Amino acid sequence: MKHCVIFAAVAAMAIVLSLGPGPAVAGETVTQETLLDRIQIEDLLVRYYVDMSAGKSHDLAQYYTEDAVLDVNGTISKGRAAIEKLYGGTEGGRPAQEGRMHMILSNPVISVDGNTAKAWVIWTGVMNDNIRTAPRLLEQGREYDELVKRNGRWYIQKRFVTADSGMPAMWDSTYKPREHR
Repeated sequence: MKHCVIFAAVAAMAIVLSLGPGPAVAGETVTQETLLDRIQIEDLLVRYYVDMSAGKSHDLAQYYTEDAVLDVNGTISKGRAAIEKLYGGTEGGRPAQEGRMHMILSNPVISVDGNTAKAWVIWTGVMNDNIRTAPRLLEQGREYDELVKRNGRWYIQKRFVTADSGMPAMWDSTYKPREHR
């Protein structure tokens, strides 16, 4: 009996796989290549926020194309040098805090079309003040990215980031509620 169940499961999987790629989102087809691209894009976004949380803001420009545009809460930077300058000035955006902050990315919607892609995620900043207390939510917002693949590597060409809560005061002069562009 056990062998019949295993055989039935293998047969069902073979039938599903023989049908070819199926739609992931209305109008999109998932292939091995687009699936690999999606994983690479998700890895890029996670590494970006790991670097940011680790205090490596000065290294974040490497994730962008030379002509990239970054829009953070209405402050717009064009090109890697301007993006690097923006991140160099964000260290003072929040009062110094003890503990460790982590960024959680959730609800990713990533669509790949050849050497271009679009990604939308929710980001949540979680603060771990110390080993004894429970973590606390610090900030949350959304981002929309347009990416390009060059020489086998994905880069951010346009990024739109907006806070939904917990926004540092440094963005007060440029922030206004809005959706992605």
